[in-house]
Amino acid sequence: MRGCAMKEKLYCLLSIFAVAILVVGCPFMGLVYEEDLVNGYAVWATDVMKDAAVVKKKKGSSIAIEVVPATVFAYGWNDDFILAKQHPQKKDRKVDTSITYWYIVEVASGNVHGPLSEDEFNKLRTKLKVPAEISFKTIQ
Repeated sequence: MRGCAMKEKLYCLLSIFAVAILVVGCPFMGLVYEEDLVNGYAVWATDVMKDAAVVKKKKGSSIAIEVVPATVFAYGWNDDFILAKQHPQKKDRKVDTSITYWYIVEVASGNVHGPLSEDEFNKLRTKLKVPAEISFKTIQ
């Protein structure tokens, strides 16, 4: 009888653990895309590539604040600026590839400029003296 009670306890504990994983989410999942940029900034995609966003990581934790929202599909950077191209997501989370927004992040101040049209982006890039050498890397 004693062995039976142990099996029931083990079954109960495993059941609780399985329900906790379903409710909270799988603790073993990581980011599907991650690239560290500069000064705590990174590009992260959490579940699928269409979630790619520029984030600012909080020191000493795995928490980050979204700076440029999904769907970031191209980006470039140096020590002073981060540039990003983004397609917005509709309310149903489908990516609208017919629209492209442009962003400039000033690393030192944390100022985020965007969403911008390509023309607005080019004018601001010139005004802020963002080097032409910063090219865009496309997320695959």
